[in-house]
Amino acid sequence: MPLYSDPRLLALGVIHGTTDRAAGNMRLAENTYRLFKALEINETDILRFKQIHSDRLICVSSREEAQRIQTQCTLQEADGWILRGEGFGAAILTADCVPLLVWDEKASVVALVHCGWRGIAAQLPAKIVQLLQKNGAQGDLSAWAGPHIQSCCFEVQQDVAEKFPSCLLHKNGKLYVDLNKEITCQLTGAGVKTENIRLPYHCTCGDKARFFSYRREHTKDAMLTFVYKP
Repeated sequence: MPLYSDPRLLALGVIHGTTDRAAGNMRLAENTYRLFKALEINETDILRFKQIHSDRLICVSSREEAQRIQTQCTLQEADGWILRGEGFGAAILTADCVPLLVWDEKASVVALVHCGWRGIAAQLPAKIVQLLQKNGAQGDLSAWAGPHIQSCCFEVQQDVAEKFPSCLLHKNGKLYVDLNKEITCQLTGAGVKTENIRLPYHCTCGDKARFFSYRREHTKDAMLTFVYKP
């Protein structure tokens, strides 16, 4: 089962990755069960929330706190996790939006965030850095993004284009947004070194063979990005 991941974070002992089409629709419980079983991760240790295309982040500072969240009757509404501690993790779903991971030099604090264009326009990448630092991040921060829609396919209308004035591309009379450029600008503006930011060019919309895409298919099939620290 292919997983897209960052070798730097793996080297710090953090299990993580983004699935692709081969793993199946990750909105289906049987597919997530199969994934975590293969990774020997207890799925009950993976936090989930209701994604709302916002800039809201939930901070979890211990396994005990994670377990309390798991006992709640309803899912919280948010779009990102700030995680400290071991023995638990979190997951998000995407099908064009950016699954973004940001961590400190020892991965003592890790952020996993669902970055839709609305969240990015609301300065979510910059907010991630601020909250990591507030929650005890030490040393340099690093960032990586899983597969998402790229500038080749992210055509927008004028109302969205106005939110990304420095990241627009003009092609054949149409407007496209470069989300990678905007994320990089926000992260570097918040103090992350450019050389520590890796946003691989895998386009969910342009590569039908490998990825689900809401923009291309208008279905709710989705990939899953997760992070777990044993």
